[in-house]
Amino acid sequence: MDEDSGKPDGLGGQPRAKVSRRVSTGRRTRRKAGQGAVIHRKDGRWVGRLKLEDGTFRLFYRHSQDEAEAALAEALQTLDQGLPLPDGRLTFGAWLQEWLAGLPVTGPHRKGLKPSTIEYYGQKVRSYLLPSELAAKPLAKLEAADLERIYRRMTADKADGGMGLSSTSAHHLHAVVHRALAKAVRQGKVVRNVAELVDEDARPQPEHVEMRVLADADYDRFLEAIRGERLEALYVVAAREGLRQGEILGLRWRDVDLDRGALAVTGSLQGTRRADLTIGAPKSRKSRRNLALFPETVDALRAHRTRQLAERLRAGSMWVDGDLVFPNEFGGYLRASQLSHALDGILRRAALPDVRFHDLRHSAATDWLKNGMHPKVASERLGHASVGITLDLYSHVTPTMQREAVEEITRKRSARHRKDDLA
Repeated sequence: MDEDSGKPDGLGGQPRAKVSRRVSTGRRTRRKAGQGAVIHRKDGRWVGRLKLEDGTFRLFYRHSQDEAEAALAEALQTLDQGLPLPDGRLTFGAWLQEWLAGLPVTGPHRKGLKPSTIEYYGQKVRSYLLPSELAAKPLAKLEAADLERIYRRMTADKADGGMGLSSTSAHHLHAVVHRALAKAVRQGKVVRNVAELVDEDARPQPEHVEMRVLADADYDRFLEAIRGERLEALYVVAAREGLRQGEILGLRWRDVDLDRGALAVTGSLQGTRRADLTIGAPKSRKSRRNLALFPETVDALRAHRTRQLAERLRAGSMWVDGDLVFPNEFGGYLRASQLSHALDGILRRAALPDVRFHDLRHSAATDWLKNGMHPKVASERLGHASVGITLDLYSHVTPTMQREAVEEITRKRSARHRKDDLA
């Protein structure tokens, strides 16, 4: 029997009396009343036997007396803490599927996860964990060494029998496993989170990827290349104001004040399938923010609103009024894939570097900082939790900022000294 379930191998749900007959033939180690017993079976294995308050027994089969004693002691400690004993029949794979099914989706009045985040977790679990040998292992017997082995196999070259994945992918998988096991601990499925016990040296680390941005002449060429595009204003908002893709696609006219030149980020488009698309809360509390717009952004939005009114007239009764600033030709949600495809065409025609849509946000922040915007202001505009995140992300700009700051201070000091000399 390989599980701590109290059921002998091959007997399924037979009465527990048969368990007693099988284990009572060996040598019993005496213990205090209520502390269970450790029995040596004729087949050489040791078993810890504990009677629960409901009259049932839990059996802990091990290869040595010390292991059986330790399993029994751990079970007693768990009961003393008022926690239920882990279910020895629940496998790691079954728990992952149960955990995924119970993940809460964010809503207007409750906390939760974005549908895209849940889909991402599911993709990791279905691709790498459920097909592995770990899926069939009892959750209560999962060890840190099991996780370390699968991480090594994930990052090993395919020629060596590995999966050939990046360390970043394995790092994300470790985060998913850690979160799933943390809930298992809270629900009493297991006593400890073995993901926390993975050795620091064995934990996969995210790889540093050099940020790709449109800067200087390329940045100006991009702003020129989007002129006349149906979604010109959308790209201006991305490349000048630094909004995230979901924030742009979820932007509503009620949150835009062109007379004041201001915009409020109050929502973000969420969902992975067209039927699931909805505007939910922004990424974080700091993401809900107000922006003063650049003049060219205001001009682009005015022209865009005029163009959109003409589209609405052409669509007639087919128009879906969602108050969206950047809808499709019939007022509905734009898909992220449409933006990526359109951006690829713009970059190719302008002979610009191949960047992602999200890199337009990085390009905006890079331009701000290189042109003297205070990092604290840039951090607030980007919706970062702290200015430290901004400085870390845009460290490629800070050497230039330092040099220009030194030159500016030197210039001001020289001017002051010349003034003193003339006096």
